Amino acid sequence: MKYEDGATRPDSINIQTLIDKYAQDFIDCGKLIDKNGLSAGSGGNLSIKVPGGMIITSTGSALGNLHADEIIFVAEANRENVYFFGLKGPSSESITHWTIYKEMPNVKAIGHVNVGPKENKNIPSTLEEIPYGTIELGFDMIPLLKKANVVFLKDHGIVTIGKSLTEVTNLLIESADKNKPFIFPYVKPLIEAH
Repeated sequence: MKYEDGATRPDSINIQTLIDKYAQDFIDCGKLIDKNGLSAGSGGNLSIKVPGGMIITSTGSALGNLHADEIIFVAEANRENVYFFGLKGPSSESITHWTIYKEMPNVKAIGHVNVGPKENKNIPSTLEEIPYGTIELGFDMIPLLKKANVVFLKDHGIVTIGKSLTEVTNLLIESADKNKPFIFPYVKPLIEAH
């Protein structure tokens, strides 16, 4: 169905069915990330593209101890707003994930942890620190992600892309160094001046 804003969205989506279908995958991948020492507190997030939007971990969730109510459906995200369904808010990185999915349609899953890369992996890096959870960060990563499925965000950790949660989780484990944690204060997304 085409809407006034020009977007085409499915007529109906059973959001809870989608969340239920993928919740155990999120829980299992989160535990695997934690088991490999890549989860610190509530740092890091996972998402997948689904019909009508994406499913992402909630803000403040610990990947090693995810619960079904921390898996959030996002119907749309833009510079100012994230439209979601869930008891908790979606990850503060939702806008960045949404930007990658929008600009790279073949990407089906994204993983992120707040640790640095392993030295011997020669992982491409963004050149400057950009506030996380922003469109700008997404656009800064995209040229690198078109060449590699793993990117280091300057002073912010590793991002992986792939076809499934299992694939991005395995890439995180292979690429990230648990001995290089990055812990950040909350940074509000950049907002265009009106």
